[in-house]
Amino acid sequence: MSAKLPLFVDAEQLNAVIGDADVQIIAVDSASDYDRAHIPGALQIAISDFTASAAPVAGLLPDARQLADVFSDAGLRNDAHIVAYDRAGDSQAARLLYTLDVMGHERISLLDGGLSAWHEAGLALESGPPQAGASAFNVERRAEGIADRGWIEAHLDDPDVAFLDVRSAPEYAGTDVRSARGGHIPRATNLDWNLLKGPDGRLRPRTELLQVISEHDIESEHEIVNYCQSHMRSSYSYLVLKYLGFDKVRGYPGAWSDWGNATDTPISDTLDAS
Repeated sequence: MSAKLPLFVDAEQLNAVIGDADVQIIAVDSASDYDRAHIPGALQIAISDFTASAAPVAGLLPDARQLADVFSDAGLRNDAHIVAYDRAGDSQAARLLYTLDVMGHERISLLDGGLSAWHEAGLALESGPPQAGASAFNVERRAEGIADRGWIEAHLDDPDVAFLDVRSAPEYAGTDVRSARGGHIPRATNLDWNLLKGPDGRLRPRTELLQVISEHDIESEHEIVNYCQSHMRSSYSYLVLKYLGFDKVRGYPGAWSDWGNATDTPISDTLDAS
């Protein structure tokens, strides 16, 4: 089934399909914030519902059965085009969409700019508690979209695999340490995810994105592994690369909280890969 909307949608595009039975809108939000204000008809899910932790590692991918239950409880449908938004700079909604994508649901969109973009467009909001969702959402894990620590270790020297670190430059360099060890995966290229956005916090135009990607030597013939600290920011870059037509893209759930907290993973803290 073809996509009903582009991967990144603006507020007006989304408003035009409110009430369309083929489209489901979901807020990645706490129940209390959702209660105060949400897009009309939106479902609700919290980031903690579809990520897992094993301290000190965060942002892991729950197993398929758990995710099927969570998405069913939220009321998501396999036959719908799912549009996600948040109020946290798009990273949480992007993580939901990444998860749906690697669980076999490809009809997805991100509301560019999230709830603030909707508000700035002067569009209606409503209040009230989350609906009691009920569906039977089926998932099918797509391993080709997922890189775990073992997969990365096996491909560290593979010339056909590239690593994209979308954390800040200090995190990449190891001066901003958020795990037991700082630095980056050897050979990783650093591209702060904020460079993918314009001054308004929304996705930059395609021509500008292609320029940024080119300046960072990111090539579509490579299989590109995206990571950050816990695979929130890098879920956004995963979607951006998909939007630009890259078809060999993986995300690393757990990301640096997994790699940097391991005791035996190779780490670089030089800047020559940026």
